[in-house]
Amino acid sequence: MSEEELRREAVRRRLAGDSPDQIASALGRTDRWVRKWVARHGEDGHAEHWAQERSRAPHSSPTRTPDELRDQILAARARLVANPRAQYVSLAIQWELRRLGVDPIPPSRTIERVLARAGLSRPRRRSPRYVSRGVPYPAPVGVEPGTTHQVDLVGPRHLFGGVEFHALNLIDVGSHEAANDILDVCRPPLLARSLVGIWSSVGVPAVAQFDNHANFRGGIQPAFEYFGPVVATCLDLGVTPRFIPLREPWRNGVVEHFNDVWDKSFFRTEVFGGIDHLRAENRAFVAFHNTHHRYAAHGGASPSEVMAGRLRNPLSASYEPPTRLPAQGRIEVVRYVRSNRRVDLFGKRITVAEDQTHQYVTAIIKVRARKVLVVTLDGEVIHHGDYAISRVLR
Repeated sequence: MSEEELRREAVRRRLAGDSPDQIASALGRTDRWVRKWVARHGEDGHAEHWAQERSRAPHSSPTRTPDELRDQILAARARLVANPRAQYVSLAIQWELRRLGVDPIPPSRTIERVLARAGLSRPRRRSPRYVSRGVPYPAPVGVEPGTTHQVDLVGPRHLFGGVEFHALNLIDVGSHEAANDILDVCRPPLLARSLVGIWSSVGVPAVAQFDNHANFRGGIQPAFEYFGPVVATCLDLGVTPRFIPLREPWRNGVVEHFNDVWDKSFFRTEVFGGIDHLRAENRAFVAFHNTHHRYAAHGGASPSEVMAGRLRNPLSASYEPPTRLPAQGRIEVVRYVRSNRRVDLFGKRITVAEDQTHQYVTAIIKVRARKVLVVTLDGEVIHHGDYAISRVLR
């Protein structure tokens, strides 16, 4: 007998006068089961479906996504998918919904749930990390929020009409808080002023990490090593400028990731009427990122939540970048020593011993003493010598 037939048989026997214990013993069920279905028959006996199983799902769900919002999420994603240069992850969809005037913006978990139910979600793929094969790298561990900034330059990019601009992007490694500035022209003095403007808002870090672009580091002359306004500003403010290895942009991976998000979730998704329109929307996007983008590295907290209540060290509005290289502080340069045994410091080459090859080292340039130390990952000094530094900026 099927389960439904057993229920009908139990009720028939009970109506015929059998006790619940007798029925339970005969049908291999409990007396509680018998009483349940007899009661169900008494409630719904006039209906043919009384013996069928009822759904245990709740009649209503207060957390169910409204149909209108669901349709808006799916439509926003479809528009982004139609743009071959755009991303369509949850943050990009949130930004698109914001542009369409949706308020409040649904959290990323809601968007991911809607996409999953529509069969549009894809499994998360971890981008391959660019780690040298088995070679330890002097990357800081357990970076506190507000202490280390990664800085990068995006551009030149162009608006319609041939308007050129650059974006100076900055990410705080410990919190993933973003900040940036849009520049009409890319020159070292303007970059220094732009960096000062950002630090006057988010605070001055202990370390600023750059790639080896000449706009960040400065120039080279036969007799001296010249550094530029960006390095001079760092030293003047007590910030250690750190330069990553040559041709290894992934060592600035946090800001490189933000560059990609900024490009595909913001810049590629909208047509800007001019540089002022771009700047206004850019400020809104960066603020949106800091309050809405949630990182697994912070337990699902947004950058704004990580930084909430933390002391910052903002610059005074009257601060002016120096016009000469200050005779203080240190400059760090990370390099990989290849089989040629050379450590390339912006054109100045230092040769180390044969047994010091195939490892990452850090060259510490002491500005006041005009000395350079090359240090291994375990702290061993493998070179100590003079380093001629000009105080003139290039």
